[in-house]
Amino acid sequence: MKVGYPVVVVCDDEEFKKVLSDYPVEVILTPSNLKSGSDRIAYTLKNLDYDVVVNLQGDEPTIHPQDVKKIFQTLEQDQVATLSYQIENEEDYINPNVVKVITDKNGYALYFSRSPIPFYRDIDFSQMLKILKPQKHIGVYGYHKDVLLEFSFNLKPSPLEEVEKLEQLRLLYNGYKIKVIQASKDSIGIDTKEDYERFCSLI
Repeated sequence: MKVGYPVVVVCDDEEFKKVLSDYPVEVILTPSNLKSGSDRIAYTLKNLDYDVVVNLQGDEPTIHPQDVKKIFQTLEQDQVATLSYQIENEEDYINPNVVKVITDKNGYALYFSRSPIPFYRDIDFSQMLKILKPQKHIGVYGYHKDVLLEFSFNLKPSPLEEVEKLEQLRLLYNGYKIKVIQASKDSIGIDTKEDYERFCSLI
């Protein structure tokens, strides 16, 4: 991925490290008992001399490199940044495995949910599309180092996070602002067997 930034692969598997031995990336092993990819990166980042980081996990294999660059550029002004893309069909909109995000007029996240947000009360999905473009959240995050370390080591999971199973809600609950950038193309997050089969059919 040639975006002008160093690439560090963080994992807890020696076999995975061996697979990457021929690639021009640094590979760092972490303890296997860390709860999430964010915790794994925070554990590593505390010992690295980087001020910002983009957390691109293995379950988002189709992210466009230009979108990663956009996140780095956004971090010049904002503490946390992530991606979204327009939802075009109702099936994705009601799918709890497709996380939705709504923002304010300046592009900062108001809420993330597995439920359809906003809810179209007196209209149907096609009518809603004429008023606004619902957004799918793409699970790639950029952080300032101090924010990620605070998130991982000091902030407790929020009630919203525990209910929705969405760790980004911990930041919103504690008053952090998350800038949401429009991705240049959709991404296939691989969270289910169906996601994996869809990914394989496309490649």
